[in-house]
Amino acid sequence: MNTYAMGLYGLGVMGRSLALNFIRRGIPTAVYSKAEGERTAFAAAHPAGQWTVCESPAELVSALARPRVVFLMITAGAPVDQVLEELLGLLEPGDVVIDGGNSHYQDTIRRCERAAKEGVEFLGVGVSGGEKGALEGPCLMVGGSSKGWERCRESLEAIAARAPDGGLCCGYVGPGGAGHYVKMVHNGIEYAVMQQLADVYGFMRDGMGLSASAMAEVFEGWRTGPLASYLVDITAAVLRKEEDGAPLVDRVLDVARQKGTGCWSVVEAAERGVYVPCIDEALFTRYHSQRRGDRQKCAQKLPCTAEPLDPSLTAPELEQALYAAILCAYVQGLELIGEASRALGWDVDLASVVELWRGGCIIRSVLLERLASALREGAEPMVLASSLREPLSQAEPCLRRTVLAGAARGIPLPALGAALLYYDQSRTARMSVNLVQALRDCFGAHTYERIDRPGTFHTEWES
Repeated sequence: MNTYAMGLYGLGVMGRSLALNFIRRGIPTAVYSKAEGERTAFAAAHPAGQWTVCESPAELVSALARPRVVFLMITAGAPVDQVLEELLGLLEPGDVVIDGGNSHYQDTIRRCERAAKEGVEFLGVGVSGGEKGALEGPCLMVGGSSKGWERCRESLEAIAARAPDGGLCCGYVGPGGAGHYVKMVHNGIEYAVMQQLADVYGFMRDGMGLSASAMAEVFEGWRTGPLASYLVDITAAVLRKEEDGAPLVDRVLDVARQKGTGCWSVVEAAERGVYVPCIDEALFTRYHSQRRGDRQKCAQKLPCTAEPLDPSLTAPELEQALYAAILCAYVQGLELIGEASRALGWDVDLASVVELWRGGCIIRSVLLERLASALREGAEPMVLASSLREPLSQAEPCLRRTVLAGAARGIPLPALGAALLYYDQSRTARMSVNLVQALRDCFGAHTYERIDRPGTFHTEWES
């Protein structure tokens, strides 16, 4: 006993894959799951090696070399609190507990404080990459105890993905809940980019009349250009997939679900006053999709004065429109992380975060190199960095033409439209909200400020 370097608690899809990753990297690993069937299946499915299946949390802890490291891959929420309390009764000062689930960052802050009272180091680690990434190399966004990070850094770096240039996609982003916050916003960006891809798909399907195979060819052509990314890759694969000789995507119900991280991102943005329309629209489009019955009724009874599609709109223009929109989605997410970092004193290095995302994670993309360069320029706001301003300016006409074409045809493009809205709001020197403020003062005496003199004013507007 006391010979295993890593303890993996939870043998669901992600936990099992991470455990195998540790084992394959030569890290002796003890595993445990509350579900007996998962323990039995793991033992039966894998040849003997530098691992053992434990029958209780106490056995798991006793199998680990000091300082002990226990990696939790269990359902977020109350189960993490319950398991943490159980483990704190078994661990010693200097041991480390890692929560690799999609926990809310405020829960992670609280758990760091709770573990610290017992001398135990707690880490909240954002894990991205899905089942395949967990097995072959995930992106790991580490937050929490810096001492805990140093004690298990070597093991975490060993299993992490590598960027195309060989850089590690694993790093410490900040104290407390910083790791889980970065992962939360990563997921918000993921929501936005997926909806932008869906917008382009919907435009090509309903506006241009392209078949799934024809659309797959377009997306395949984008896999090696400025849009090269994991999500573009799998979009092409999804559009190619057939069942009984027909495209499977055409049989997928148009109702999208979500597990909560996108909602958390939007709530955070609202509370911190950060403008994230691409993430907003992606989230609320999923909510609206669930009102399918209402949509079916409205489709029959609400008129649409659709105009013919401009035949000159091309696939390269759609590529540029999507490029601009995705850049806007990333910028919005990074602005949210930056605002939280300032407010909470985390000192998150946004350029380093972007570099972590270059491999293993769902939003990995060649665009991240440009974003990292923009962040290192230090321009405020970020969109004024030369590495962003120039490509956005060049792609903006295509984004505008695409959104206008969708509106003319009655084809909703929520996430592309939100990107254009963000671009236009960003470049509006004098917004129309001066009227809003005047109205607030008119009905509620909320006061207003003026452009021609300092101070706060109230006017009897209706006298």
